[in-house]
Amino acid sequence: MNIQPSVIVWTVICFVLLMVILKNLLFTPVLKVIDSRKEKIDEAEKKLREIESINAENERRSAEEKLRAESESVLQAKAKVQQIQSDGKKEIENAQRKCLSDLEDYRNDITGEYDKIVYSVAPKMETAAAIFAKNIISDRI
Repeated sequence: MNIQPSVIVWTVICFVLLMVILKNLLFTPVLKVIDSRKEKIDEAEKKLREIESINAENERRSAEEKLRAESESVLQAKAKVQQIQSDGKKEIENAQRKCLSDLEDYRNDITGEYDKIVYSVAPKMETAAAIFAKNIISDRI
């Protein structure tokens, strides 16, 4: 068992080449997808907070209207409160539908990006792996 400098040099060269290929073809695109996904999740959370603030505002308005309407007349108050509550529910439902639709679009975009990356990287990785294996096998024989 002798130390063979040429084997060490080729092993280091192949390893560095593999790392460069992996960085360019795998790590960078995956990190971009992860960053864009995080941004989309942050946007969705922001929309959720907006929906919650709309909900709180609608509840506050509903309570105020209820108090004001009770001072005017019982029948008029009930009609106004129901109208405000139904409007608030409609607003919330519309905002929730929009948020869910946006989330679904983001999921579809992420899935599409993931598939695109996988399909663009897979053929290149097979070739790189074959070259790497060939070099290792040829050096050992």
